Amino acid sequence: MIEIEAYDYDDLFGDDLIGKTSIDLDDRFFNGDWQAIEEKPIEYRQIYHDSTSLSQGVITCWLEIEPSTKQSKTQKVWDISPEPVKDYQIRLSVLDTKNVPCEDFEGTSDVFVRCYVDDNVKKDTDTHFRCSSGNASFNYRIMFDVHSPRQNPLLLVLQAWDFDLFKSNDYICEWTLDLEAIFRNVRLTQQQVVLNKKYYDAFLKKKMP
Repeated sequence: MIEIEAYDYDDLFGDDLIGKTSIDLDDRFFNGDWQAIEEKPIEYRQIYHDSTSLSQGVITCWLEIEPSTKQSKTQKVWDISPEPVKDYQIRLSVLDTKNVPCEDFEGTSDVFVRCYVDDNVKKDTDTHFRCSSGNASFNYRIMFDVHSPRQNPLLLVLQAWDFDLFKSNDYICEWTLDLEAIFRNVRLTQQQVVLNKKYYDAFLKKKMP
């Protein structure tokens, strides 16, 4: 058996075991189907801790068993260097709203949309004043420069606000779009992606129903 353990590093009080998984090497070595595969499959192994029956995460790995007499020059060299970070641009077109509640006492709202990817970079559309139907119109373009892959998730946040001149603006509602799956596709193909209904139905519908 080979055992793989994941730990939480602690400088002062000793490392904490998060979870572990075990692989039976005999089960692999004497399996003809596994031996017949030249490039061993990537495995996604759940890790567990004795304190609970719930999974504590997933370790991604693959396993090879090679004879010790095998010449190193005949072994395939795998590039496992991290994926390079590249710069990208999100181009957002804010067209209109529907059924946005009216916040002012006279039954209207001065609607604008606030958009951001990172909390410190927030951009607003122009304002549709005196909107009484909830259907504000903008046709406004916004761009964000981002890099990917990154540690923090790529979340696009859209917020509807009611503009007020003499007091603070009134927050109405918001919607968040997770861009991770889209950016994974962009990094893989190095082609731009247009998020429209055709792309959503073909690629995103199962991931983001």
